[in-house]
Amino acid sequence: MKSRYNPILIAIILLGFVVAMMLNVTRHQVEQKNNTVEMAMEYENLLRLAALEGLPEEKVLKDFKAAGINSLMIFDTTLRRLSYKGDLLVATGEELRDKKAAEVFANVPADKIDKDAAFISPAQDENIYNDIVDDLRLRYGTERVEEVCASPKITRVLGSTAIIPDDKYDEPLGVLQAPLGLPAQDMKKVSALGFNIIVRPQNYINPTREKIDAVFNRIEKSGVKVHAFMPCGKESLGYPSQIGYLGQKLNEKKMTVIGLEHYTQLQFAKIDGSIPLMEAVNYKVARSYVIDGLEQKKISVGTALHRWALTDEERNIRVNYVRPFYLPVDGKPLVETNLQYVRDIVQNVKARGYEIGEAGVFSASDDYAPYFPSKIKFIFIALAVVAGGVLYLSLLLDLSRKVEFGLLLVLGIGACALLMLGRGLLTRQLLALGAAVIFPVLSMNFIFDIWDKNETSDNSCLKIIFNGLWQLALAIALSLVGASFLSGILTDSRFLLEIDIYRGVKLTFILPIILVAMLFIKRYDLLNVKDGNLGLLATRLNSLLDTGLTFKHVAALFVLLFIAYYFVGRSGHTGGVPVPAIELKMRAFLEQVMYARPREKEFMVGHPMFFMAVMSVYKRAPKFCQFVLVCAAVIGQGSLVQTFCHMRTPVIMSFVRALDGYVVGIIFGIVGVIVMSMLLPLFGKLKRRYLD
Repeated sequence: MKSRYNPILIAIILLGFVVAMMLNVTRHQVEQKNNTVEMAMEYENLLRLAALEGLPEEKVLKDFKAAGINSLMIFDTTLRRLSYKGDLLVATGEELRDKKAAEVFANVPADKIDKDAAFISPAQDENIYNDIVDDLRLRYGTERVEEVCASPKITRVLGSTAIIPDDKYDEPLGVLQAPLGLPAQDMKKVSALGFNIIVRPQNYINPTREKIDAVFNRIEKSGVKVHAFMPCGKESLGYPSQIGYLGQKLNEKKMTVIGLEHYTQLQFAKIDGSIPLMEAVNYKVARSYVIDGLEQKKISVGTALHRWALTDEERNIRVNYVRPFYLPVDGKPLVETNLQYVRDIVQNVKARGYEIGEAGVFSASDDYAPYFPSKIKFIFIALAVVAGGVLYLSLLLDLSRKVEFGLLLVLGIGACALLMLGRGLLTRQLLALGAAVIFPVLSMNFIFDIWDKNETSDNSCLKIIFNGLWQLALAIALSLVGASFLSGILTDSRFLLEIDIYRGVKLTFILPIILVAMLFIKRYDLLNVKDGNLGLLATRLNSLLDTGLTFKHVAALFVLLFIAYYFVGRSGHTGGVPVPAIELKMRAFLEQVMYARPREKEFMVGHPMFFMAVMSVYKRAPKFCQFVLVCAAVIGQGSLVQTFCHMRTPVIMSFVRALDGYVVGIIFGIVGVIVMSMLLPLFGKLKRRYLD
């Protein structure tokens, strides 16, 4: 059968491709400008390292600054922390009753000593005491916070003084561990040593504008510049009622919002109010990655370094949130172990062309502005995807030109109209899905046209390899047309930050196989249904359904189900299918020798099966054999398009990954063809012996 390609549909696809590539070029430029990575650690973690090694705090801070840490995270202080540092005198009601408190608390009236209460008094700097009292009143109200002695100053705060272990995240904190605002003295010290400051204040109960202002007043009082804000805890400061006001204050101070990547490496950690806050600051947002503390205890420094090696480039991470190791490595002291760890991370960052500085953000101009392309450009892509869908239906159903134009008109107008409604998010995601599943199938159909011109089975191994090389390259090029549509129509700041994500990863793997199977069956009439006779088709399907099941059928079904589970379960981030150790080693090797590690579904499955399909065609194998190999071959085409679904990955890296997959895939494919060419004569002899 000869394929029909409507020239109008082809022209629309080509026009859409030009517009899509223009969008991809602009996206690449936006990504290239965002090339500054921030190296950040928690201030308290560095103090802990200094204490564990018995070293001066200032020396340790300077050493980590020299190693490459340019920013420190400052959290809310607590009564417990202030007491430990000697910045505040703190005692509990129980300590006062047992006469175990400092002498200064002897002036507390006996009737004011409650068991469930904490008492505070200035140590050296009375400003610290005043700041803490102000924040206590904001958090607990004046009825729970009372000055019980004027000279010396002593304030009582009512509440539990029980200490909750660090791993009990879900239990309410008592007054000794409750957040009490940003420590101005710590911010001054950190700034004086040359560090940038990232503040992580926790939310208030019933947040008000006054409480939001208190956070920024504390920063202003410290006299230092704070360049970034990162939500802390289960909800952002200002949630739920004051997120807009917080965004206004952050914009006034020109502060960047830092979003912590989810542990699945997809979107952000679950912090209520964080996404509305990103919208409130007009997407002046940087993505941050941290190795979970519990997980870091189970892995080596080398494993951790391997994770950092690619994270900035592959996932648009711009804040490397580094946690220290608390066990020495190779006999080195603890501090030196972590200094070397930081140096190695910085070296990896710089080796990939990034600069160390304040976290970069995606911007469409030198004067910061988020990147949101005109919807008019999306219309051209929408029409191209619709044209591709109509072209597939025409190949499958033998549509007339009149029906093709009718479908193009109706579906095209519908898609464009939906694009114009609001952000058109769902429409864009559906069009991206259409591009991801249709164009790999169309690329395979174009290859079918080439294969149909073969008229002999007398083809050498060398000729089969040569044809496999250029035909696979052509199929990849045609599939990348669909990838460019997907990337182009999803390009904006929200998708680059992964506030919005591509939906349908699993379908992107499954649908191309189904669509190409339907097309192959129709094109080569595998069901022996002449001229599209629906009655005969129904009879054959009914006969197929009446087939009695044997143990062989059940075993085959289980094999297919296992393959489907493994194939689909390995896609996405939460499939739960484990990765074999040998595969992890192979991945590490490919990451070292190639710019972008190709996907196993391409170079181990799809592309080698493409070569096998070429061989089956040029050796005139039975059509059913060709059918199975073609269905396996399209896996590679679908996988390389699916790479572009991860909008956090730079677009140029996705294109290079497809090329790297081709390079490795042809090695597997050529080896497969050579091995099969050697085995075929043996199979022929065995077959003749069996028949004899």
